[in-house]
Amino acid sequence: MSIRYPHLFTPLKVGNVTLKNRIMAAPMSIPELTEDYFPTPATVGFYETRAKGGAASVTVGDCVVHRETGMAHAGLQIAFDDPRIARDMARIAQAIKWHDCIPGIELAHGGMFGGVPCLANPAAKGKQSYGPVDFVMENGIVVKAMDEDMMHKIAQAFADAAKRAKMCGFEMIIFHGGHGWMFNQFLSPYTNRRTDKYSGSTENRCRFPILILKAVREAVGPGFPLDFRMSGSELFEGGYGIDEGCRIAEILQDYLDIIHVSVGNHERLETFPRTHPTLFLPHGVNVEFAAEIKKHVKIPVATLGGISDPDMAEEIIASGKADIVCMARALIADPEWPNKARAGQPDEIRRCMRCLSCLSIVPTTHLHRCALNPESAKESSFRVSPFPFKKKKVLVAGGGPGGMQAALTAGRRGHTVILCEASGSLGGQILCERFVPFKDDYFAFSQWLIRQLAKLPNVEVRLNTKVDPELVNILAPDVLLCAIGAEPIVPPIPGIDGENVRFIHDLKKAADPGVGKNVAIIGGGLVGCETAVHFHRLGKNVTIVEMLEDVAIDAPFFHRAGLMPELEKGVRRLTNTKAKEIRPDGLLCAGPDGKELFLPADTVFCAAGMRSRTEELSALRAAVPDCRALGDCTKPGRVLDAVHSAYMIALDL
Repeated sequence: MSIRYPHLFTPLKVGNVTLKNRIMAAPMSIPELTEDYFPTPATVGFYETRAKGGAASVTVGDCVVHRETGMAHAGLQIAFDDPRIARDMARIAQAIKWHDCIPGIELAHGGMFGGVPCLANPAAKGKQSYGPVDFVMENGIVVKAMDEDMMHKIAQAFADAAKRAKMCGFEMIIFHGGHGWMFNQFLSPYTNRRTDKYSGSTENRCRFPILILKAVREAVGPGFPLDFRMSGSELFEGGYGIDEGCRIAEILQDYLDIIHVSVGNHERLETFPRTHPTLFLPHGVNVEFAAEIKKHVKIPVATLGGISDPDMAEEIIASGKADIVCMARALIADPEWPNKARAGQPDEIRRCMRCLSCLSIVPTTHLHRCALNPESAKESSFRVSPFPFKKKKVLVAGGGPGGMQAALTAGRRGHTVILCEASGSLGGQILCERFVPFKDDYFAFSQWLIRQLAKLPNVEVRLNTKVDPELVNILAPDVLLCAIGAEPIVPPIPGIDGENVRFIHDLKKAADPGVGKNVAIIGGGLVGCETAVHFHRLGKNVTIVEMLEDVAIDAPFFHRAGLMPELEKGVRRLTNTKAKEIRPDGLLCAGPDGKELFLPADTVFCAAGMRSRTEELSALRAAVPDCRALGDCTKPGRVLDAVHSAYMIALDL
């Protein structure tokens, strides 16, 4: 039998190891650590699950080599300079190797962001910051320049960490050399303005990284694979571009086995959407940087950045743009991605929709979660699939993402499930994304759920079937899972029922559901803002009217970082402004000063929020002894909330 993706599944010799395919799990950090920054069982389960999924290598991310000067994500980085950590790290390496997978480890140092407030660690305090030069940050933090003694001390810390990694059973080391951390600070002309031999020319700016690479090579010996993640381009004025990125790669390649090409700088918020490509950008948007660097080096080049389609990954390798495809979020959404691709089953892959839920919660709670994969970071709890103590007849009301996930989980556990959807198709609110190009991964998730449900003979799907108390009495289920969702809020604005008014559900019908050239959007929350981006990309003149002081305040932090630049491309935003009346030719508003403002508009789009169907839910609760509500019918939220609540509630049956 032929392999559908032959190039993607061709082995690659790197140093003294052989990657069984060209898929590497990029360095990922999981914030489920102890107070001493040691791994927990959740940490082990997280990495082992990705190894079991078929990747050639799985890398434990963010292992800080010198906490005194280098911890830039307090509570999120592994304290790899603590000798006591060896046992726990060895468990991770062993668990990865059990699945014919190369265990890798990412060694990191935050440089001037070590132990001080920064985007990744805004609450840090009490540590002296060291970087390439003396200067004062905008937040008042004083940075001291590293002298040569400290540089050698840090190089030794990397060497000691490398020895410990090898002793623990890790078989590959990745240096975090991009994104504005220590290596990058010395490589960048923007931050490295020293006047000694470690600055000036590109060769000089590479001296300190080379000092560390030599120390590590001596510590681990020949043949041990060393991978350097770098920013191919910093993507901001004053930083280096791709031409200098190529030169850096040329200089460093003699000390490495793989060049791992990313882009951007974490501390420049405008580049974050490229470092972690958002849904507003094309898949594989950063491959071009790896492809250019590959022309200049003789060692394998790895690429990454929003790659979730195996056809795209195959083309990248086959065309010679890169030798390795690295994935992080794609393997969080579906750890079995490589196994499914190898089996020639791309439609079975639960593809990441790049919502950045996995990152956005970390700064505030130090927890990890994936909107689509409710088991992520909980793998150790679900190592053995839980089967029901008693099989039940389960009725699921509502065929949105929550209802489908509930039916899928209950069905996989062996219950008899009837899923009823009032409309003629499954998908719920996700169907509003069907015709929005940058949300196509959301729609793809709904189709993935539909395909999974079709595989279960014990799950019956009934369309055009509204669940009401009468139907509940007829079917007599043991339990009713209510996922009837929410409906748009219709504010009491004169003219709201006009022919020129559209709501979110109208997007289920077409990309442009009779929307004119000039569009006014009532409501500047996440839905209104994403709709504004969509209509602006269709060539409309769009104005958002928002009562609050800012827009998209309900958006996850890092998603908002990608959303705001899109709005700034031409979407007008009127804040502290209230809609008063909708007229056939536009929208009458009251501005911040109370004065009336008229916006000429062919179409008024109402995005004033969603309201749970509480009355319907109350009636259904009264119809059956065991009724459990989930998703938007309890409180309007995101796909993440619906999927996770559905999964856990179905496990409780």
